[in-house]
Amino acid sequence: MAISITRAEIQRRLNNKHLFPFYALFILYYILYTPFWSRPPVTFTAAFFKVLPVWALAGFVRLSAGEDLKALLPKKDYHRFLMIGLLFSSLGDAVLVSIENLFIPGMLLFSFAHIFYSLAIGPGADYSRLKSLFILGCIGSFLFLASGMEGCVMQILVMVYSVLIFTVGWRATSKFEVDQSYPSLFGCVGILLFLFSDFIIGVNKWKFYVPFNEFIIMTTYYVGQLGIALSADLSPA
Repeated sequence: MAISITRAEIQRRLNNKHLFPFYALFILYYILYTPFWSRPPVTFTAAFFKVLPVWALAGFVRLSAGEDLKALLPKKDYHRFLMIGLLFSSLGDAVLVSIENLFIPGMLLFSFAHIFYSLAIGPGADYSRLKSLFILGCIGSFLFLASGMEGCVMQILVMVYSVLIFTVGWRATSKFEVDQSYPSLFGCVGILLFLFSDFIIGVNKWKFYVPFNEFIIMTTYYVGQLGIALSADLSPA
């Protein structure tokens, strides 16, 4: 069913009381580690505070399922896959505190996250013209970044990761194109912000220095994950 998007409804969903822990932990991380100028130190404490906002979002998804909380994971496929994806993302966050040394393990963990996001969303509509756009975007961004990579192993890994995240992007966008709901809108915006965040990581790592890169990367990443988590809020408008 198509929706008429209103600011009031978007604000209502963003003001969900179950999101307050995420907002508080998001602000706390920025206060403690000020990612405006540099990356956080490579410490267990930094990794812990970095993953807390995503854990809060995983908790939000669990509560949004509206089921008995005795079980760790929801029974509903969408919420369960989404929650598992967020938990894999949090592991990737922790590992990438040491991005120079653990970039590949971090990328592999986020690959699993995108697999579960893709399972949650389901197949996209084959008739959608957006499919071709995402295919071109995937190929173009990979070729742009690949020229700065050393070794074919890294190129292959990044190519696989690119296919995964662009597939999620297409599926999320296609889902919104089909059902025009607030959950699919948030999911679409969320994964596109996630994709942009990853692209900035690639540009900064393999092409050229991006000013305030850590701030841009983490802000778009956290807001992107917020959008993905909000796609689990299936309450009527």
